[in-house]
Amino acid sequence: MQELQTNFKMELPTINPNRAIDAVLWDFDGVIARTENLHVAAWQRVVRHVEITLPSDAFKTAASEDDRDLVARVFEAIGVSLHTSQVLAWCAAKQEVLVDLLRAAPPIYPGVPQSIRNIASQGIRQAIVTSTWRANVQATLGQSGLLDMMEFVVSKEDVAKPKPSPDGYRLAVQRLGLPPARCVALEDSPFGLKAARTAGVNVLGVAHRFSPAESRAGNWAGGARILNDLKSLEAALIALGTL
Repeated sequence: MQELQTNFKMELPTINPNRAIDAVLWDFDGVIARTENLHVAAWQRVVRHVEITLPSDAFKTAASEDDRDLVARVFEAIGVSLHTSQVLAWCAAKQEVLVDLLRAAPPIYPGVPQSIRNIASQGIRQAIVTSTWRANVQATLGQSGLLDMMEFVVSKEDVAKPKPSPDGYRLAVQRLGLPPARCVALEDSPFGLKAARTAGVNVLGVAHRFSPAESRAGNWAGGARILNDLKSLEAALIALGTL
């Protein structure tokens, strides 16, 4: 497990008694960046020379399912059992392609840069809590300056279990030195919302236009307020007592 990398360079603000929330914790895939199609495309490129036929939708869950579980399951479904070393090799190859795709055309959702800057201007602390690899976050945000507004990134490398395990959020609030109830998580999936809630963190659902969250049926947010775009984020934070 790697030590958390910190990007934040400014003096950290203390708890503000005039507001209820002091930190915003961003999910990455589906909230900051529209990566779903790129995960699928990366897998398709990696396996295109395999001399076996895979279903056209074999990698449709690539953005939400752990790479190791996904590739093992896909090959198992066609009668091929992969050794652990083979699973890791496939995942490494896919990850290399994905990072190139993210760096070439960062798929940041509209409104995200301005929202991150607005939150930073209010002196509210920010971090990213994601189940993806840190390299994906760096490739997407590295040239934008947005990563410098985050104190740190909690990624797949930092926890034993991904969401819906609360490990990532528990680690984040520990790093922040704040009570969980003084933080709010922005999530686009039931797994992410469950992880934050279990850690005692407040939640807001995010359903960008054309994102998977936008088309989810039923009460996927479990009663949490859902933002259809980040224009309403400031109002939601005010309602939580942040601004």
